[in-house]
Amino acid sequence: MSATLLPRRLDARRNREVILRVAVEAFDRCGELVSLDEIARRAGLGRATVYRHFPDRNALGSAVAAERLADLARRMESASFREFLHATLVEQRSLVGLLRELPERAQRRYSDALLTLLRPAFRRAREEGRLRSDLELADLPIVFGMVESATERLVQALLDGLFEKAA
Repeated sequence: MSATLLPRRLDARRNREVILRVAVEAFDRCGELVSLDEIARRAGLGRATVYRHFPDRNALGSAVAAERLADLARRMESASFREFLHATLVEQRSLVGLLRELPERAQRRYSDALLTLLRPAFRRAREEGRLRSDLELADLPIVFGMVESATERLVQALLDGLFEKAA
């Protein structure tokens, strides 16, 4: 009996990973969550399989947001705070739009998780004098919202304003 359960579990995990990957790609391309039916079509899976893993768009959106935050956490390990902010503002800006689509409670949860992720590097940058002393961690979600559709040039100008000039 356990031999028959093991393949199903592996298959279920694989299906969930495929659904999530397709949802992340679709979100990056479209800038919004597409329907679960569309995700099923793009993933080559049945609707029931998708709905078994994600009963609604909010569940799928939460999973995509969690995946994005995990990606950001991996990046934090090797990037300076400025490099990380740049990558977040340019490459991960769709995360802001995604969070707006989620219910308010989930928005707060993921926004808090993002700030928790940023806190150590933010403090280090301030202590080292690289970040403006009047900038607060709570200002960053506002910054993210401001540049959601900004060009690379405007993001660079904004970052120049947040960081102290090198002496």
